[in-house]
Amino acid sequence: MKTGTEKINTASRFIGLGYAPDSPGLGAAGPDGMLQCGFTQVPVIEYVTWTCSLPLTDAEITSTFGDEVDVLQNPKTVIGVDSVDSSFVMNGLLQCDMLCIGFGVHVFGEPFSFTTIGNSIPTNSTHPIWSSDTFTQNDVANFALAPTGTPQELAPPQPAILEWGFPAWEAAWEFANAYQTQWIMQQRYLLINELTADVCYFGPYAEAVAAGTSEVAVQPYALSANTRYRNKGSGSIFQPVGARRVGSLTTAAPASGSNIGVFHPTRDFDLAPVTHGGLRNQGGFANGHPFRKLRQPVLLEKGVPIGILFRVQDETHQKAMQRYMSISESLGGLTALVPFDAQVNGLTGTGPTVGVELTADTTITGAEQQVNTDRVMYKGGAFKLAVLIKGFEVWGAWKQYIVQSWQSQVSMPGVAGVAAPMGMLR
Repeated sequence: MKTGTEKINTASRFIGLGYAPDSPGLGAAGPDGMLQCGFTQVPVIEYVTWTCSLPLTDAEITSTFGDEVDVLQNPKTVIGVDSVDSSFVMNGLLQCDMLCIGFGVHVFGEPFSFTTIGNSIPTNSTHPIWSSDTFTQNDVANFALAPTGTPQELAPPQPAILEWGFPAWEAAWEFANAYQTQWIMQQRYLLINELTADVCYFGPYAEAVAAGTSEVAVQPYALSANTRYRNKGSGSIFQPVGARRVGSLTTAAPASGSNIGVFHPTRDFDLAPVTHGGLRNQGGFANGHPFRKLRQPVLLEKGVPIGILFRVQDETHQKAMQRYMSISESLGGLTALVPFDAQVNGLTGTGPTVGVELTADTTITGAEQQVNTDRVMYKGGAFKLAVLIKGFEVWGAWKQYIVQSWQSQVSMPGVAGVAAPMGMLR
């Protein structure tokens, strides 16, 4: 049985540490000490974190990242979200009354970004293609990349690009500028109503004072991206480059009169240059802190939903965010075939003076060539979104003590009074 004379652990998350309000010797464990402690020492009592592996299907984006994003109130299984990490027994509902000192909105992405070229092949392929840095339509039509009778004959390879990390950071930045962070209390009272970019925290930053040339192995990330695309039902996967095209043959065997490319094996594309860190969104001039301190503490009652949510306020940024998240680049379907222009795209033209390549035959000739200007875009990386609540749990006797202190207008350092349950401390 506690007598009130034991040594008190002031690092606890409870006000009073289980002692009654009239227990002697509380000191820093009482409301006076708790409310005067440094904001960084206030514990994070509750949080919900979403982790999404990109890309998402357009249906998943519409369901979860539409005009309203509710991280706290959604259940622990959310469409399009791979993992929901929560401290709540039921998301958004407290089991114990809480004196809230501040909150945090965290938006994180992959710790680094890279981009590499490759080729798109159908998911039902039985063998890799002769994946070159470039190829022509003659190479496809005359089976210079894959044998006749293979799935690539029905779904010819297309030039592709794999972006890792970059889409997640772009989606995070667009999210922060697309949504308003609102904390609704007492049905209609807006405790917080600010642009998410002004209250959220981005990390990690790329702030190396000195850095060398860095590279990353492409292979494991290609494997991870392809697994994701297969799980989403895409009809294609990404194959990294393993050859360079150095010319073509028309008359020499095994061409048999058909123009085919000449390729040299290479491992120059096994590694890709990588950028460590992420967006430094705040630039040191806005909210560069992980948590936002409230002007005055707020008493949150157990069993009453915490009304923090994100509402869209800029459709331009919202559409950009959805595009970066989308498996189709918001073009529809489960593959992103991206042209460089909506009107001018696809294969280049041909003719006696257009796209003529000198062959590597013994007798040099000119071969008309066409190349595909469209690109299949693949993406990967994690997008994380979290809402966190800082404060102290207030068990029954202490909640009553705080409420009564307001009703009787008893002055306490840091606690002038409680307006009402779920109300601000004024």
